[in-house]
Amino acid sequence: MKIISNTFQPQRYPLLLPILLVVGSISLFKLAGLYPLSSRFAEDMVHSSLQILLCIAVIALLKRFELFDATGLTNTIRNWPRNWPFAVVPMGLIGLINLLSVDWNALTFDGVRVTGWIYNSVSTGLFEEILLRGFCFYFLYRCWQERENAIFLAAFAQALIFGVAHLSNLQNAPVGDVLPQVIYATLLGIGFAGIAVYTKSIWPTIAIHSFINAMGDLDNFFGPEIPDSAGDVSGYLAAIIIIFCVATVPGLYLLRLGQKRIISAREPG
Repeated sequence: MKIISNTFQPQRYPLLLPILLVVGSISLFKLAGLYPLSSRFAEDMVHSSLQILLCIAVIALLKRFELFDATGLTNTIRNWPRNWPFAVVPMGLIGLINLLSVDWNALTFDGVRVTGWIYNSVSTGLFEEILLRGFCFYFLYRCWQERENAIFLAAFAQALIFGVAHLSNLQNAPVGDVLPQVIYATLLGIGFAGIAVYTKSIWPTIAIHSFINAMGDLDNFFGPEIPDSAGDVSGYLAAIIIIFCVATVPGLYLLRLGQKRIISAREPG
């Protein structure tokens, strides 16, 4: 691992390692998807299990680069700011809005599917937050910490990486559906970073990310398996506006609060 950290020269090429980690993860998911499985449910379970394994690897990387404590993974809820729920609630609205499009009459619930749904939602929240907001964000912030507005630079960079990573969906979906996903993820990435900075822990982002995924996957797990249909432009625009208002704007505000706290801690006396 020492050879890896020296080879990438993080101070000189700070974006290289985060990008390689994301690209490598996507490549592993694509390779796993080449194996034919009997159903979408089975594919989701394999994908979720791979996410857990990669999550463990990223945690090891966090420790190797001495970033584990920065992520707040060991920071208990007692140490979070007293008003932390107000930082999370706006993004929670995205999950609730997802419920408006659910066709409840078409859903069929059973123990296996419920367990798989929870497993998939939690594994995605864990993996994406530990990788993007855990490693990528704090790694970039440490590399750029001497720059003015370093916390914003790191937040925007990891959010853009998060968004661009969704271009991998072009393999299975048209450009008109994937580009909105890129925008959604980028805007959400700023919101997640703000929550992580404000609460000094990525656990709240893991929780809210898992909740949003769970609400958005109800049809996929409990509805009939039907081909994905293309969305419409007006719907995408409405979603972008909503996400910007309830995720990006609050995220920028929380990042500003975090920046002020950092500056205050550095000042003598």
